[in-house]
Amino acid sequence: MADQLQTDNDARATPLKPFIGFGLGDYALNLFWQGVGFFLFFFETNVVGLSGTVVGTLFLIASIWDAVTDPIMGFIAERTRSRFGPYRPYLLFGCVPLAIMFALMFTPVRFPEEWMTIVYTLIVLLLFRTTYTIVSIPYSTLGARITQNFDGRTRLAGIRMYFGFLGGVSISFIAKHLQTEHPDAVAFSHMGIAAGVLAVIVLVACFALTDTHEEPEPADEEMPGLGESLSAMMRNRPFMLVIGGIMLVTVANSIVGQTMLYFFESTLGNRTAGNNAIIIMGAAPLITIPLWALVALKIGKRFAWILGCLTGAAGLMMLYFDRSGSIMAAYGAVIVIVIGLSSFAVLFWSALPDTIEYGQYLTGIKIESFLIGMASSFQKVTIGLSAFVAGILLDMIGYQAGADVASTTADGIRNIFTLIPATALLGSALVILFYPVTAQSHAAIVAKLREMKS
Repeated sequence: MADQLQTDNDARATPLKPFIGFGLGDYALNLFWQGVGFFLFFFETNVVGLSGTVVGTLFLIASIWDAVTDPIMGFIAERTRSRFGPYRPYLLFGCVPLAIMFALMFTPVRFPEEWMTIVYTLIVLLLFRTTYTIVSIPYSTLGARITQNFDGRTRLAGIRMYFGFLGGVSISFIAKHLQTEHPDAVAFSHMGIAAGVLAVIVLVACFALTDTHEEPEPADEEMPGLGESLSAMMRNRPFMLVIGGIMLVTVANSIVGQTMLYFFESTLGNRTAGNNAIIIMGAAPLITIPLWALVALKIGKRFAWILGCLTGAAGLMMLYFDRSGSIMAAYGAVIVIVIGLSSFAVLFWSALPDTIEYGQYLTGIKIESFLIGMASSFQKVTIGLSAFVAGILLDMIGYQAGADVASTTADGIRNIFTLIPATALLGSALVILFYPVTAQSHAAIVAKLREMKS
């Protein structure tokens, strides 16, 4: 019966065009997100001149803001009725404000009083995060509409993340080239403008190509209230396990991304090597993401997730124990790290829609965009907390921008960069060990949901 259900599901396969169009959207969003993840913390400390603790606190405030706005945006999006569907209009009308906020965020502005600089930086950061939410939450929910096939979602996530990492590679190359040619203040400002223009063009293409001509939602469809939605979310065990697992992965990913330049500059004395490592972080997944998609199809999403955790942790421990000072050895360890971390780009966005349908079958409540918003909010709070802790730790170990790095400070940066992420990845593997959804159980759920709808 499961085979028949799967065959029935395959018969509804989606043409390639919306898969490609959906992937383009993540290319654009990762120009912004990877730009923030790899460069904003460094920009605020080394160009604007704020302390690590202040920058970490600003990141935390912004993430708390996201924790509020992401579910709200999910609520709004799934109640949107338009001739473009509920989610696509936000790609078209939100892309320009988002690009403007990104460019402003990387334009250094300093006021005579530090508190004024801090307030200005926070306002721009919050405006960026708000516009990013307006575009990214409807975009992410759109993926659940493109295909309902269990394995098809693995392929869709693979295509999406392939384009997403292309976006990360693009912003890394742009940043490295501009830093070579210009002072940091000019380089980062030009990076923000270039990425914004490119992202607008790509998001418009995403809007055009993801028109799957789905039937509009009934205008009078009853939507659950906030309390009912939260109750349904808490009863959805697979969703909560995936969220717990990805939060721990996000700790690892955030610490690695935010402290990469500090690690290479302090322990190896080579910031250029750090920029090259960032490019490796973006480029290697272009090879590994299709491989992880195949691994997930072969052994299942749960065991692929655990394998990704163990691989990433192994690379981090290679860096921790290697005291040779060899840049090539560091590059090798970074490759192992990114092989592990790239798995979650496929696995998280492949598993998340499956848990949404599990919850819909369990509770009878359809809250796809709300759950996407909650998932995003949990992730962003984790990113903010990671940045906050990283900033405090950098100050505690005595890091000062532009000053010579003492050996004790360099050792502290090594510990932050390796031990914290490795521990988080091992914790994530333990959590996801209990994830219950399989291809067979998901196919049965989708078939039953179709029966209930008809």
